Amino acid sequence: MSEWLKETDCKSVRSAYVGSNPTLPIYILMIHELIPSESKLLHERIKSCSYDLDRNSLSYTLMENMFHHNGVGLSANQIGIKERAFIMMTDVVSLDTETCFNPRILKYYHETSEMVEGCLSYPGKEITVARPTSVVVSYEDESKATCKKKLDGFVARIFQHEYDHMEGIDFTQR
Repeated sequence: MSEWLKETDCKSVRSAYVGSNPTLPIYILMIHELIPSESKLLHERIKSCSYDLDRNSLSYTLMENMFHHNGVGLSANQIGIKERAFIMMTDVVSLDTETCFNPRILKYYHETSEMVEGCLSYPGKEITVARPTSVVVSYEDESKATCKKKLDGFVARIFQHEYDHMEGIDFTQR
């Protein structure tokens, strides 16, 4: 599993790409392997994000890894990072994403639907899972601002699936 590169480790890269403005952030592509499905990290509740977490860097890392592994969502713990955060696609046509830090589900609606789900942690495995079609959620964004919204349909399903990872639950337990 790869380690995160600190900006201090990247001085030569920074000068090559940023030139005379060393205050501009740079992000190094860090593709992580998916940890095995039996890993303890996938089966324990993840506590709140670290106080000094570089949220922009983690968001970028999650986005690059989600696209690299061909997912519609990815939790930090799936790539060995013990932070309460995940990324999810909010539009599968435009490929818009949202990174959710310290996510919570505030309300589950009664109407449910069944859908075949897969999970990057279980390659090739698909299971029919019943989930509420709508949820009200809250989470923090990269700037630590709290976002609260109602999610419906496929986006609600992705949020619930990734939220389950934060709670130490995988889709085979649904």
